[in-house]
Amino acid sequence: MEKKKSIIQVYAIVVNIVAIIAFIISITSLVSAVIDRSDPLYVGGYNQTDLSSFDKYKLDVLNSTEKNDTFIPDDEMIRNMYEDAKTDRINKVKHQSFRSIMVSSLVILLSVILFAFHWWLVKKYSTG
Repeated sequence: MEKKKSIIQVYAIVVNIVAIIAFIISITSLVSAVIDRSDPLYVGGYNQTDLSSFDKYKLDVLNSTEKNDTFIPDDEMIRNMYEDAKTDRINKVKHQSFRSIMVSSLVILLSVILFAFHWWLVKKYSTG
């Protein structure tokens, strides 16, 4: 009987450790998603177009056109392209951050429930 108690306690402690690790990772992901959601224009990798201002975007567009191109977009067309790209980036970041917030919240909730139950198991079999 004593061996069964120790096996249950070891199992419960291992699950508690896994729950703590999952909690820490999910908190990190949750904080990152909240920060990304607060300023979606600055989210992304190094290879994405800079959408922080129209002038930077315009410079990127004009630099990407080749010198022998017969078509060079005017300011109105570049402004429309900028607004569309900005709206698209904001919508993508909002969607990704909302998904990340929901998944992280569910993992946090699950890890807290698992931890509480298995902590109760450790206490039950250590006193009992």
